[in-house]
Amino acid sequence: MSTAGAATIEIVRAREAHLRSIVELAEDRRLDVTDPQRAGRDGFLVSNYTLSDYRARLTTAEHFWVAVKGTEVLGYLLAYSDTQIEPDEWLNHRIKSTLGAFLVIKQICVSRKAARSGVASRLYHHVLEQWQTSPVIAAVVSEPYNKASTLFHRKLGFEELTRLTPPDGKQRMVWVWRKPREAMLQAQYGVAIDLYKHEDNTNWNKLNNFFYITAGLAAALGFTLGNGGRPANSVEGISRSLAIIICVIGLGSSLAFSQMLRYGRRYLSARKRAAMELEEYMAWHGGQRIVGREAETDGNAWLKQSPTGLIMMLLPALVALCWSAMTVVLVVG
Repeated sequence: MSTAGAATIEIVRAREAHLRSIVELAEDRRLDVTDPQRAGRDGFLVSNYTLSDYRARLTTAEHFWVAVKGTEVLGYLLAYSDTQIEPDEWLNHRIKSTLGAFLVIKQICVSRKAARSGVASRLYHHVLEQWQTSPVIAAVVSEPYNKASTLFHRKLGFEELTRLTPPDGKQRMVWVWRKPREAMLQAQYGVAIDLYKHEDNTNWNKLNNFFYITAGLAAALGFTLGNGGRPANSVEGISRSLAIIICVIGLGSSLAFSQMLRYGRRYLSARKRAAMELEEYMAWHGGQRIVGREAETDGNAWLKQSPTGLIMMLLPALVALCWSAMTVVLVVG
């Protein structure tokens, strides 16, 4: 037995006395899109286990734990190794053929009254701390998409392994957890930060080049409209045509750089998310958040998407409007 965070909540091995409560929890969280009375409810369990199925797993499953508060069952987790999978478990046999040995978290369920209270995390950590011999997998129904489950597994260090559709027609998103290697995590975090800095520098270089090109085109436009000091009536038509060409080049350049900075901002955001996800995982193991510090605090959503990147993208678009206006003036005038 081990205490799971709060003193009044414990993680204990599932016993016969818990089975009725486990069946009730499973029924309440069962995914059934065909039943109108259950439509719209947050069900997600697809393994229609009966009381006898759970009773059989009491002795065969390496991990069958319940979170209890006194005599009340708040949640449970059922997990077993690849040696214990049943012949009809198509998805697990498919994974075994490619991944080899693993522990599958077959079911994780928390009562509605204990939802978002950390019970699921405690159950997961209780298993992950004990299981070190092979990867741990969890298959989650991905249609409809379960955003909460995705965030939950990523926070615990799981990575998406693949997506498979068993014979029941419900696609599964398969998550995998492997024992963390500190040296590898540190190396990957260094790479993530370097890529983030590289993308940021690249975007600033793009903006600098844009300003150089714009300044050069503006100078050429001014020189052309001034006729280079020559009599205006002798070159007026040529100067106007050349000025229009310069404006069109300026417009095209502005639009091109706006798109380059737009996608550069997307790449930068992706690099930042990767660094923050690594930090989040490392924080669970004693590390500190640096890039993602205070990003989850109310009012700090801008830390995830820097406004600077948006301004960088909008500057060329604004200059494009100026070139468009100048082109209209030259054509109409």
